Amino acid sequence: MTEIVLKGGDELFFHEDVIQFYNRVMNEWDLGSKNKALLLGCSPHKPYSHSFMHRKIIAMIRKHELDNDFQQYIIGEPLVVCPREWENEYPAAHYDFPPEKMGKAGRQVFVSRLKKFFNKAINRYTIFVCFAPNHHKKIILEASKDIFEPILVPYNIYKLPTLLDTLKRLRGDFY
Repeated sequence: MTEIVLKGGDELFFHEDVIQFYNRVMNEWDLGSKNKALLLGCSPHKPYSHSFMHRKIIAMIRKHELDNDFQQYIIGEPLVVCPREWENEYPAAHYDFPPEKMGKAGRQVFVSRLKKFFNKAINRYTIFVCFAPNHHKKIILEASKDIFEPILVPYNIYKLPTLLDTLKRLRGDFY
């Protein structure tokens, strides 16, 4: 279990460490060789892979050898976007920001920063799949407007087979 260092609401969008993390994603993160992105909602568990849903998704992606095809990004407040590979870094694994603590100002910052990331990512990824709770899905849809149209998979444990079928179809599997 990781130690929670940052706790709060909208003010965390302006915390120096959160801004530095976002800037690192924007300036240092190599979008890599994968041409498809999987957008996932964050979770109260840190690192994210400790949550039930993320564990299931990671296991499914590995079992079906989809990890070389889809770059996983966790979308959430206050970090905005976190590549799966950086989920153990500070502050990604060290904050608590319940979605209900996000106000109007925080939402505007969230959407604005995510839109900037999407404007960069569209140069690398041809497909964006969204598997996120409604709260995060709405933000993803708002930020992606006029940039790309994500493929939406309804979010719940019973839709994991639908997510798998979608990812396999997008990879080019024929079955």
